[in-house]
Amino acid sequence: MRFTFKRWALLVAIVAARATGGETDRASSTVSIVTAEVNEGGQHIEISKVVETDRVRRAEYDAALSVLQKYETRLHSRLMSQAERRSILKLRRNVWKLVPSAVRAHVRKVSGAVGGMLGLGGSGGGSGDKAAYQRPGVGQLSREVRQSIDTLYELAKAGIEDAVFVVAEMEMYGKYGTAVDVDSAFRHYLQLSELSGNATAQYMVGFFYATGLGSVEQRNGHSLLYTAMAALQGHVPAEATLAFRYASGVGAAMSCAEALGHYQAVARTAMRHYLSGPPLGRHMPGYRARLSDDRGGVYGVRTGPYSLHKAVDRASFDELLEYHQYNARAGNVKACLTLVDLYYHGHRFAAQDFAMARKYLADIMGRLFTRQGELRKGLAQAEASTAAQAAGMLGIMSWRGEGLAADTAAAFRWLSVGASMGHAASLNALGMMYQSGVQAAQDAERATELFKKAAEKQHQGGQVNYALAVMDKMPDVAMANFKAAAENGHILAHHYVAGFHATAMAGGGGEASCRMAVASYRFVAEKADWLHSPIPDAAAAAARGDVEAATLGYMRAAEMGYDVGQLNAALLLERAGAGGGGGGGALFPSAGDYEKQALVYWTRAANQNVADARTKQGDAYYYGRGTPRSYERAAAAYALAARTEASGLAMWSLGWMFEHGIGVAQDFHLAKRYYDQSLEANDAGRLAAHVSLARLCLRYLWAWASGRDVGEGPLFFAPRPVSHDEEERAAKPAAAAAAAANDLDHRWEQAAVEDNADDDANRDDDDVGDGGSLSESVFFIALLLGAAWMFLPLR
Repeated sequence: MRFTFKRWALLVAIVAARATGGETDRASSTVSIVTAEVNEGGQHIEISKVVETDRVRRAEYDAALSVLQKYETRLHSRLMSQAERRSILKLRRNVWKLVPSAVRAHVRKVSGAVGGMLGLGGSGGGSGDKAAYQRPGVGQLSREVRQSIDTLYELAKAGIEDAVFVVAEMEMYGKYGTAVDVDSAFRHYLQLSELSGNATAQYMVGFFYATGLGSVEQRNGHSLLYTAMAALQGHVPAEATLAFRYASGVGAAMSCAEALGHYQAVARTAMRHYLSGPPLGRHMPGYRARLSDDRGGVYGVRTGPYSLHKAVDRASFDELLEYHQYNARAGNVKACLTLVDLYYHGHRFAAQDFAMARKYLADIMGRLFTRQGELRKGLAQAEASTAAQAAGMLGIMSWRGEGLAADTAAAFRWLSVGASMGHAASLNALGMMYQSGVQAAQDAERATELFKKAAEKQHQGGQVNYALAVMDKMPDVAMANFKAAAENGHILAHHYVAGFHATAMAGGGGEASCRMAVASYRFVAEKADWLHSPIPDAAAAAARGDVEAATLGYMRAAEMGYDVGQLNAALLLERAGAGGGGGGGALFPSAGDYEKQALVYWTRAANQNVADARTKQGDAYYYGRGTPRSYERAAAAYALAARTEASGLAMWSLGWMFEHGIGVAQDFHLAKRYYDQSLEANDAGRLAAHVSLARLCLRYLWAWASGRDVGEGPLFFAPRPVSHDEEERAAKPAAAAAAAANDLDHRWEQAAVEDNADDDANRDDDDVGDGGSLSESVFFIALLLGAAWMFLPLR
């Protein structure tokens, strides 16, 4: 029979009562057998059997989970070693669509006949006993693994909460070699939330309702309800999600006060964790890689002002690392210091390694210091600076016990050396030792003096500590130092600044103080996210080629408001919608659903000023990806990207739309202006810009020769004076649609975009030369006149 919460509570109460009565053998490692019976609703339950059954089920659960965890470790290692040397974003396009439909039927018949002759079935050659839940591409699951999975399913069916949770996670992320099944995962999360009110289960149910994963219907109210219930239990990811929704008006009415409360809760949890670490605080979480960096940018290398000149890859990093290692072996102390910094802080392609950092640090110390710890004489200024940094690093690592045993005496000695040479980090750390009375008598005055010197050298930690030291006596000086440190990204400074603004808000500071407090608390919540960020797991999944798990992880991060989560989720969803593999309907029923969710994240990323996201939003409206096609909204998005990001692609797209009169009134002069601007903004697009300009010249001449209205003024290729009023009139069509650029009628985006008509109307206020000359235009006309049919549709 199924036990309700009431029955279990009754059993626990009886067992507890007998235990407090002294009848339980506390020395025994086994559960005492109680012979009493409970009569509830006419049903007799022998407690001894209940307790014994629970013990057996727990043993089965532990054994099954142990087997699966060991298999998962081996599986991840194998997938990493077999990972393809290519970007996870690379598309495997469906070339079958390129084959004419009349030919496809014959190809299918021939392939079917050949397959039958060779004995190839449609099952892919899998064994008959292969589990239906096995994920393709991981190899045959062993019998032990399959049995363990079946055991977990049986325990989950029996209502064992831990088993329900593990099964839900397994189905959600495709763990233990199983296939992703988001619909079944939703049912198990919902089951667990109803069984015990598990906070993680409630949060995940809210995530399903927010995104409409699988066949779950997207519902704002349900999502907000479940997420709020999880947040009430202190679930940090749920708190972060609610904070972003209230701050941005996504799925909830915008409320700065509500956002402040949730961001404050997340930030306080993060700061407690930060300060609970070693002296000077924990290391900050690692770098959040943008998947677009793998191909040089959202659109590729050299496609805009924010794209890279070369894609980021492991091979390039390894070459650079080898270069520094070679120089370090040759005795270059600067190269050694670079490697110390690399291994001490870690890198996307190099894990944090204190032992390696200590090794290169020892090389520096041996070359720049004597055995007695004295600075060698005759050092150049650059070497002396390196020596100061090395002494400070050795002192900090000795105090924190990183790469060597903790030694406060050695830490004090080397920090004193670094401080005497003016090393800012040494001054701050030595001040902390004096303040805490470590290896020296507690001396607040000396500590304050050291903090001040570090602050004067713009050391963020020194600025914060000096501000704390003088807060009561010199509040203005303290606030100035807090703000200076916050501007340079110090999380403790942001936390204090946020607290000041929150206090000001409570004292009548109004909405402005609230927004300032939210901004600083959000910075802490997103940067000091050791406890709640899904990004590390998503990045690890992406590294081993597990696209579904990576996509889900980045989607969770996107719902929390991370711009890198929104960017990466949009890229992966767009990839799956375009037939790039990895999705295949595992997360959403159709390609259109992938595109809809991708557009949601492109829009949110654009609202956070992520490079090229606004241009991607324009592309979605132009091509009708994830939304009904709207050339007007596309033009508005392109105009916004051109103005705020100086995006050459957006400028070129606007030129194209003005040239052809798509979404805006046809205007050859504005088309030329945007083509010229795209050429100036992105020199790498020279060929496309020149070809477009040449085509535009031909279209202009044909329209002029045909007697069509091509505007007043001289010929296209001569400079044309344009008045301010004319520019305003030409800009109005795009400006009128700018406010609608973010209005997604297919989703519950509620962040209203203000009418930017005035800004859009003035986007061409700066005088921009029409570029080119008569001779240049004539050259292009002569060059392409023979192939005019390719560029000029004579219709």
